[in-house]
Amino acid sequence: MAHDNITLLTTAHDAIAAKKRAKHAQIKEIVFDDDARRTFLTGFHKRKTARREEAKKKAQLREKQERLETRREHRRALAERSARNAAEVERACGAFAEVDGDDWAGVSSEPEGMEAEYEGEEQLATVTVVQDFDLTTLLHGPPPTRGPVPAVDKGEEVKRARRKKTPKVKYETKAARRTEQRRQRARRTEKAERAR
Repeated sequence: MAHDNITLLTTAHDAIAAKKRAKHAQIKEIVFDDDARRTFLTGFHKRKTARREEAKKKAQLREKQERLETRREHRRALAERSARNAAEVERACGAFAEVDGDDWAGVSSEPEGMEAEYEGEEQLATVTVVQDFDLTTLLHGPPPTRGPVPAVDKGEEVKRARRKKTPKVKYETKAARRTEQRRQRARRTEKAERAR
């Protein structure tokens, strides 16, 4: 039991020795860099606003990319739709078959169905020139010319002439309007004086 008693009594010495070793390993002095401390403590708002600005820039860039992507998708969809429409027209023509199997390149002169795109920063405008056409004319050629065209009734010509005439609006200049206003004001005051 004596052995157990000695170990029991000396355990406190081990704890004290461990504390001394920890004390020796400790840093002797802590020195603050006042400038670094001040910039850290006063920079919270600055860093927060910088994070906000960075997030805002990223969001704007993301929105711009999305807008560009939707424009690309829209243009791609328009191109696909026009290709489908052209294929349907060719199928409807039926008798308009290719002899050598080459794809039809279109009309050699400037087409009236021309499509032009004008793109701004936030808007995309597509302008399409539409031409009315008749499939029978494409398939069978132009219709034969007829005899002399019957004369149109003179009553209809008179009606057309009457419809086309629009009254010409005459605008007064600024000086003419002022003189007219002065005349009218003078007449009103003159009438008011007579009525008294």
